[in-house]
Amino acid sequence: MVTIGSTGAVLSRLVIVLVCTGIVASFHGSSGNTTTAPFLMDEEDGFLTVPQLIRKYGYLVEEHEVRTEDGYLLMMYRIPARAGSSKHPVFMWHSLFSSCSDWVLIGRNHGLAYLLADRNYDVWMGNARGTRYSRKHERYSVSSAKFWDFTFHEIGYYDLPASIDYILEQTKARRVHFVGFSQGAMTSFIAMSERPGFTDKLIEIQALSPAVYMYRSLSVFVNILARSLDQIANALIATQQYEFVPYFEKQYFFFQWLCPAPKQTICRILIYDVVGANPNQLDTKVLRIFLGHFPAGASVKQVQHYSQIIKDGVFRQYDYKDPEVNLRRYGSYFVPRYNLSRATVPVRTYFGYNDNVVNYLNVLQLEQEIPYSKSSYPVPDKRFSHVDFILANNVKEVLYDEVVRNVEKAERAAM
Repeated sequence: MVTIGSTGAVLSRLVIVLVCTGIVASFHGSSGNTTTAPFLMDEEDGFLTVPQLIRKYGYLVEEHEVRTEDGYLLMMYRIPARAGSSKHPVFMWHSLFSSCSDWVLIGRNHGLAYLLADRNYDVWMGNARGTRYSRKHERYSVSSAKFWDFTFHEIGYYDLPASIDYILEQTKARRVHFVGFSQGAMTSFIAMSERPGFTDKLIEIQALSPAVYMYRSLSVFVNILARSLDQIANALIATQQYEFVPYFEKQYFFFQWLCPAPKQTICRILIYDVVGANPNQLDTKVLRIFLGHFPAGASVKQVQHYSQIIKDGVFRQYDYKDPEVNLRRYGSYFVPRYNLSRATVPVRTYFGYNDNVVNYLNVLQLEQEIPYSKSSYPVPDKRFSHVDFILANNVKEVLYDEVVRNVEKAERAAM
């Protein structure tokens, strides 16, 4: 029998299953694929940790613990450059519900972290607070409400700057390359908006499907969840559960049970609705292994913040829904917007036309509002979806090769 492990895990996964079954009737895409992934992967990769994966595929890895100003202890993994490299470090920041497994899961010769390491970059991969690898605090227990009292704002305001400051201190470099996917890209704009001087530490931002504006989502699941999130949050908090879709030890086997091969019907229905359907690029084995790592955890409050920016269409801080509380927090009854005019670092954006999470029109809107949009790259695969940014069979050829070329250009300019 597969056990999920906690009341919070049961409730949050039950939400997924119930909403998933609610959209089955309207789903008409393929539930499988006919191509084989080109990746070097084994079944055991679904339950190995990130450092175990990196070592397995022949790379050195270091583990570093980063302390934030507000006391969180974040785990960061480093694939060091070979001796004598003079290149700037690369910092990589993952998506919502995920971890730095985003960058290594599809293995050597394809994972973006490996492609950069193969070009002798010093690669650092961060893990935001509350995720599988960053569940420690100097004062608060991970089971306490205080530990989970954060949204993506704190990730951008505390976690990202602390991680980059740590890299600069360890390497003695003055600046880093930044690569972020979805929430990872979005939080860099929070840091630039809220942290004077932060922009001086970045060479260039590679923003893969940046989740700044999300109000044009075509996903039935995302829109239902956004409308019902307050009620779901209240149900979770009533049982003293403050984490949304937490990682648990038997996760790989749970999803094998929920979504048995070869069709994986329930999981594919949900994934296709949320991210966009591109079945020929999502291999059955790859999805199985991915679900051993994802979801990796997030706070209930963090997901509530997402529901607000989806419903309101405004990139701003968390709305406490009480003018007096907002006044105490922000000095105003009105919730402050993030100031994108302060994002003065060169930004290269990448988007997919079939991305249901971050609609391509949202990315184009972001490009119009930042001072230095250096390039805009529509992935040439017209079916490219949100999950394809890390799992598609063709992701190296249609996306990562372009990202690496742009990092190399920025590196030459920064020398």
